Amino acid sequence: MSTDDPNPSGSTAASGDPDATPPPAQPVVEPTVGASYGIPPAGIGPPVTGDPGWAERIRGLPIAPMVALLVAAVGIATLILWRGSLDDQDAATEAAFAAWMAEQGAEPETVECDGNTCAAIVDGTAYTVLVQEDEDGRQHFGIAAYTGD
Repeated sequence: MSTDDPNPSGSTAASGDPDATPPPAQPVVEPTVGASYGIPPAGIGPPVTGDPGWAERIRGLPIAPMVALLVAAVGIATLILWRGSLDDQDAATEAAFAAWMAEQGAEPETVECDGNTCAAIVDGTAYTVLVQEDEDGRQHFGIAAYTGD
């Protein structure tokens, strides 16, 4: 019979050792319901003494300006990209209007577009051009002689 007990016969003292005492029994502790294992409950540990340190007092102070700076940088980058896309759209409209005028046999001297409205000078006469885009993406131009100051 093989056991891990050094005294297989059940005696607590070795046969020639009268001073041997049995080891104390370890009490069995039943875990309580809801107890967390390995984590001490709140309130146990070294007591907090004094005021918080300088770094803890101003911890939120540098975070707020950094977040504000990040938001401002994202806003500026978005504005720059948006303005760039508008400029690209206006340049494409100017090129399309110049090509359309060339098909009509006229050569525009200047064309400036802003959104869906263009101003053009063709053969010394100023024109206002309304640009509409259909569902297929084709642009249509409505031209009127400039009447203004």
